Amino acid sequence: MLKLVLCEFAKLKRKRFILLVILSAFIFPVPLTVMMTTPQMAERYESGAESFNGCFQFIMGYGVELLLPCILGVTAAMLFFMERDNDTFKNLRTIPVTSTQMIIAKIIVLFFMGAVFSLSSAFAAVICGGLVSEVNGVIYKIFLALQMGILVTAGTLPLIVLVVFFSKTYIFSILLCVFYSVLSLTAESCFEVLPKAVCWLMPIPLTTLWSAGDMERHGVIEVVGALRDLMPTTLQTVAILGIWAVASVMVIDYLYKKRGE
Repeated sequence: MLKLVLCEFAKLKRKRFILLVILSAFIFPVPLTVMMTTPQMAERYESGAESFNGCFQFIMGYGVELLLPCILGVTAAMLFFMERDNDTFKNLRTIPVTSTQMIIAKIIVLFFMGAVFSLSSAFAAVICGGLVSEVNGVIYKIFLALQMGILVTAGTLPLIVLVVFFSKTYIFSILLCVFYSVLSLTAESCFEVLPKAVCWLMPIPLTTLWSAGDMERHGVIEVVGALRDLMPTTLQTVAILGIWAVASVMVIDYLYKKRGE
């Protein structure tokens, strides 16, 4: 299995995609940090520490929960389409490697990419935030970013099912990713009117609610009471996303086996 994972990484390395993922983590931190220095935003926070906490919340919300699903969708398209584009899928099936093993190797790579992007976003927040405000709680924030990277990746696997199912061009896959992120962002803006079951069944909004609750418990942000009632526990979040992830992997494995027939 380790050799399969390394082979998948080699595919991305040839395209220098891992470096691009790390660099893309700075897309939101830089402009959001500049935004935090404006008089309108400065008036909202009483101290530099609060300003950094607000900046970190924005970066995690827009960077990880909005941009990461798109990056994972593009990564998945590259990993799953390479055998199709190069017509090597049948050749791979001649060696003693099952399609299930190939799927698991690709999924492991996606989780790794999700963790790398989230950690890079957290470090970018610390670097940029340190230039304009008082950095605090770095260890907790890095650990939270790692958790969010894993949870968002698990919540993006239903999107990967659609990418594999349609198996169209890269542009179509990117459009699917953008639609998925916009749909999640729209749901997050309607938390107060959506039923609790709907909020919990949508993977990315569920992760947003969990992260907000976790940051509130650690004193990073304050959450209004109406939203607090929607917040799931860590166990509930892991259970729901775990079910989504397992079901998605099973469907992807089925689709991959059908492709090889």
